[in-house]
Amino acid sequence: MAAAGKSASDYVDRLNALGKAGLLDDLDALRSENREFETLINDAAHLVALPSIDDMIGFVTSRFLDRFIPQRLLFLIEDPAGGGLRQYLFRNLKPDPEPIPSDFYGPMRDWFRDNPHPISLENLNAKHGGAGFGAFVTFFSPRMIIPMLGIGGVHGLALLGPRVLSDEYSGPELMYVNRLMRFLSIGIQNSLHHESSITDAKTGLYNHRYFQKRLDEEVARVVRHESQAGLIMIDIDHFKRFNDTWGHLAGDEILIAIARAVRSSVRAVDVPARFGGEEFCVLAIECEEGRLLEFAERIRTAIASLRVPFEAKVLSVTASLGCCTIDGSMGLSGPGYLDKADKALYRSKGSGRDRSTLYRFGLLDRAAARRAAHSPLREARAAARPS
Repeated sequence: MAAAGKSASDYVDRLNALGKAGLLDDLDALRSENREFETLINDAAHLVALPSIDDMIGFVTSRFLDRFIPQRLLFLIEDPAGGGLRQYLFRNLKPDPEPIPSDFYGPMRDWFRDNPHPISLENLNAKHGGAGFGAFVTFFSPRMIIPMLGIGGVHGLALLGPRVLSDEYSGPELMYVNRLMRFLSIGIQNSLHHESSITDAKTGLYNHRYFQKRLDEEVARVVRHESQAGLIMIDIDHFKRFNDTWGHLAGDEILIAIARAVRSSVRAVDVPARFGGEEFCVLAIECEEGRLLEFAERIRTAIASLRVPFEAKVLSVTASLGCCTIDGSMGLSGPGYLDKADKALYRSKGSGRDRSTLYRFGLLDRAAARRAAHSPLREARAAARPS
């Protein structure tokens, strides 16, 4: 018992000695730092697995909300399709859709290309020669400006405004922000690269290859669930004549304007694409035959109403559309439905243009589908499938 009491007394004495030397405080700090590091790793792993930039930004703001609330928070991301800047503005971590002037972005991005590190506005102005970056940045008064860095350099900026309730952030808070932003930059660049690989550089719509892939997937889904979808093909009327008259730069402006009109006419679930040259396609998800022609007409009238300024002129065009229902009972593949929509498109062209035509499956189509469904090869394949 005496030995046990002496051992306990020795332990207490040693503990007191460690406390007087400040080593216990160091140990607590180390444990806290380890917890912070573990939290950061978990947050980073979740962040880079998210499918879209919107999801990533949403996750980052939710993590900030657990720690602090900035009065203002701004993300500016360069669009890979040349569509300018994507803006994500938050006030007290609530989304604010109000557009803000972003003329400061170019000079600030150029500066960060040579100085790729987070910095306060005060230090930035001092190192930049005190010229500042415009009235908006002065109003924003960011406590930290963080470049979004990737393999190609700077592809965006994050501005962290003053803290709510307390104007200053703690050292650990700023360290967490800085580290998490590094992972956000990686996730955003990966998402931008993916977008670039599936979008048309000129119009920002999906490209031909991606559209074909989504069409094949949708045909399989329609067959599996015995549902319907729609396919719309769009061709600009007399586009060669338009280019010969006004030039290819004017033609490019028209293509961009039409892409914008198509995008604004479709739903979030639909798949609008530039199919090639002056042709566009739309894959209308869960769209019945009775609604498909109305859908196509909405797109056609949006195109016909366009007025595109170009070199002191105002240009306009019309388009012809062909559409067909994707019906699993027809036994067609993606190219088969494209062929039917193309036939409908040429009927629109032959009937005077600037109109929409719906391909209606007739008796011959249904007979062909029935023969294909009962072909010996199809039946042999069905029999060979595991039950």
